[in-house]
Formats: sequence, structure tokens, C-alpha cells
Amino acid sequence: MSTIDARALGETRGLEADVCIVGGGAAGLTLASELAGGELDVILLEAGGRRPDPETQALHTLDNRGHPIRENFMSRARYLGGSCNLWAGRSMWFAKQDVAARDWVPGSGWPIPHAEIARWYPRASALMDLPPVSSFAAAAHESERSEAERRLFEDEGLVPTVSLWAPRPKRFRSLEANLRRARTVRVLLHANVTRISLDEAGRAVRSVEASTVEGLRFDVRARWFVLACGGLENARLLLVSRDVQERGIGNRYDIVGRYFMDHPRAVYGRVRLAPDARLALLAGVPLKRGQVQFGVGLAPNVQRREGLLDPYLTLEAEVSQYVEQSYQSFVQTMKILLRRGHVGSRWPFDRSTLSDIPGMVYLLTPKELMPHAVFRWYRFLRQRLRPVAGGTRVVVYFCEQPPDPESRVTLSDECDRLGVRRLALHWRVGPEVTRSVHALQERLARRLAETGLGTLEPGEGEPAYTDASHHMGTTRMSHDPRQGVVDADCRVHGVDNLFVAGSSVFPCARHKNPTLTIVALTLRLADRLRSLAVG
Repeated sequence: MSTIDARALGETRGLEADVCIVGGGAAGLTLASELAGGELDVILLEAGGRRPDPETQALHTLDNRGHPIRENFMSRARYLGGSCNLWAGRSMWFAKQDVAARDWVPGSGWPIPHAEIARWYPRASALMDLPPVSSFAAAAHESERSEAERRLFEDEGLVPTVSLWAPRPKRFRSLEANLRRARTVRVLLHANVTRISLDEAGRAVRSVEASTVEGLRFDVRARWFVLACGGLENARLLLVSRDVQERGIGNRYDIVGRYFMDHPRAVYGRVRLAPDARLALLAGVPLKRGQVQFGVGLAPNVQRREGLLDPYLTLEAEVSQYVEQSYQSFVQTMKILLRRGHVGSRWPFDRSTLSDIPGMVYLLTPKELMPHAVFRWYRFLRQRLRPVAGGTRVVVYFCEQPPDPESRVTLSDECDRLGVRRLALHWRVGPEVTRSVHALQERLARRLAETGLGTLEPGEGEPAYTDASHHMGTTRMSHDPRQGVVDADCRVHGVDNLFVAGSSVFPCARHKNPTLTIVALTLRLADRLRSLAVG
């Protein structure tokens, strides 16, 4: 592999490859790594360098015109490794029902069978250093389940959800080691793609145009192109490329940018547990090769019968007044001394105030802050010396957002430094989300009372949702170009050599974190590109 700083290209104005990948995040680096060592010549264009740069990061600035998103929080990182440089590492998989159509959720369902995703999960899990894929089954953790947890889930309407973590969150820039051994891969840093150029018929991409922040411009020609620059930027590049298709590439039916989804998140209410109620798995349990945490979700039969979405909740440590006063110094100390916890660098600690603490607590628990080996010993000793039981837990909801064509991104009238129109985000969180949250809250409250495990104090007023930085759906997958942007192979409808990788292709996402499925679909796309090359 050769790594090239695009700012040093000099007189070079045109590059050629078999495959051009736009974006060096989870999808782009996974795809390049999979194709490395083969017969295909690959160029990967990464907008940033190896570290964050304010001028480059500013190119991500968007105009938020919809539901509020988190302030002072970097949800998209424009440097090598992408947003997974900021990722805490929570991973979930899609079960069979997660990709099935539901008649009470318009636009739900995937155009590919579950088996087409599931067969790539073992390799995706291994690549991400996660526990074995069998660990996503709740039954795999039966021996760790406490008596209180067994009683809680005896209610047919409540089911455990499973989240896994690797010993450390995957930083995909580590895949550079694979790329360095390959002579067929070139990585260009500081290469911001500004436009996609089609042939006159509009059936194929001829080249992509790129620029450095300083204004040096060049183009890349290839046989196949893959957009892998995130749930928002994938749509932006299609929308701004209007030389041949006047509404943007793949946008004949005005679908590009629509169906934007995130996972609305709310800290809403608390649970006061009985003194003898131990919730080991709901608190989080270290495994030999990572961590597991159970959440509480609504059973599929309840969702179907009551026409509900698919939220889940976790129970996290209560934030007392004392904790609010001392927590920030603890966070700073752990960051300085250990630096390898799951939080990474995505929260601006230097600008945080005590008012931020309640919203941060789900993220900045010991299991997130500590290196895996330290956390395993911490929990072992704590359970031996003082088993955790009773107490108060904050309830954190993670909600499904249904596909909604009015939740979307469009082009702003303002341009960035490179002359590319910025995005305007119109995130819509509909009343069906809150109705589903209340249904889960009521069922949990009833079950806690029935079993004597505790009481639930509902949140005050309506849930105050924030985003989870899970940007999905803007180039959704469909068989029919009137309903989506890419086909079942993630190829843009009507454009023979343009593919899209990442969560922007998700038609729906239930409540599941997207990263594992992003990697699984990228492995599938790599297999497809290899087949095209030999076929």
C-alpha cells in the first residue's frame, strides 16, 4: 500500500484504478482491506488526515431544521477511521424478524433475506474483535442470569435485548496494517470528493472529482465506484452531482435523502429496586472476550398486537447530587490515566459542565471508561466484596424510528469552503415513537410491581429525545427504484458501476446499533465486486 497526501500530488491531475472507494471509515476501510491482496487495483479517498483538523471537520457543518440534535458533540469525524474513531463499541445484530416487513410499520422490511446478512456476521464479528457471534443469543448467558432477571422476563411481553462489546472498541484505522501489505491499494488522505461525473447517458460513473482544503483539484477514474462516506455524506454527494441527472444521481423519484433515521434516545424516569434485587446482566457482565449487557424490550407479539415500534431500555446508575459534584473529576482522571476505555475522545470534556452529567451517564459508566482487563477485575472484586443489589437506576430508552419520507436531508443554499452545497437536516421524531416508549414503560412498571422487584417512577412530561449518531436510510435499499436508491446489491438504481456502502442503505433498523451490520453488508459487497471482476 502507498499512502499519499493529496496535497502533495503536484501536477498530477488524473488517477486511475479498478475500484475507487470514497470514505475511510468502517465501511470504506473494511472494503479496501477485503479487496487488498487481490487482482483489483484500489484507490481509497479519505477527506481528512490521520488526526482531526478543524478546517476539514468544518466541511461536515449542516443546517439543522428539524428535531434538535446534540450540541457540542462530534457525531461525524472527517479523518481516517471515520466516526468509529468516536464509537463506544456497542454492537447488536439483526435477527430474522428485524428485516421482515410489518404491516403496521409502512416502509419496513428489507429486499434481501435475513440469511444474506447473517452469513456475514461471523466474519464481521471476528473483524471487530467481538465475542463469538453465538453470544448475541440471550440463551448463551443463562448461567449469568440472576433470579430477579428470570422473574422479570417471565412476562411474555418483555424480552431481553443483547448488546456486546469487544475488549476495546474497534478502531478501523487499524486495518491499515492489512493495507500496508498489499501492493494494489492506494490511500489518499486530505482528498475531499466534491462531485460524481456520469457519462452522457447517465448509466455509468466516469470519474469523481476531489479537492484538498487548499484548493488543489484532481479526478479519479475507475471501473467501479463505492460511496462509503456515511449516512449523510453519501446522500449529499448524490444530490450535488447534477450535471447529467438534474435532480441528482439516483434521484429520479426524489428518494435520495429521504427516510433519514436515527435512534431517538431519552433518559426518562427511574427504577427503585428492592434491596435483594440483583440485575447482573442488566448492569453489564465482562466476558473473556468482551462484555455483554441485557436491555429490556417489547416482545414481537406485543408489538404486532398493539401496533407498536421496537424500543428497548437499559437501567443505568443513578446520578446522585454527590455524583454530579464528583463525577467530572473521575471522568477526567480515568481519561488521563487509562485512555483506553470505550468512550474514546468523542465527548468534549474540556467544555462539559455538570448540567451535562445526567445525559452522559449511560455512556460514561465504568464498563465504558475502563480498559477491559481492569473492568473485569473491578466487577469480580465488587461482586465478591459487595454484590450489587437494590438501589436506584436511571431508565435510558433507545427507540426505533420508522421509515418516514418527511424525515430527510436536503441541500442548503449555503456552500462549504470547497463550493459544495451544505446539507440541511430535517429529522422528524413522530408520536408513534413516544407511544411505543410509554407502552414499554407501562409494561415494565407493571412487571416490577407484580414481582416485587421494585417500582418505576415515570419520567416527567414527554421524553426529551436526543440523537444517537446513527445516521441511516438516506439511500435506502429497494427492489423498486420508486421506493429506494440502491438495489439488493447496493448498486444505485440505473447506474451500472456505482455502489453505496454503510447504514444509509438500511431500509429500516429497529432499535439495533448499525455498525456490525454495516461491516457485514460491506463484506458482502466486497464479495460482489470480486465476482464482477472475474465475471
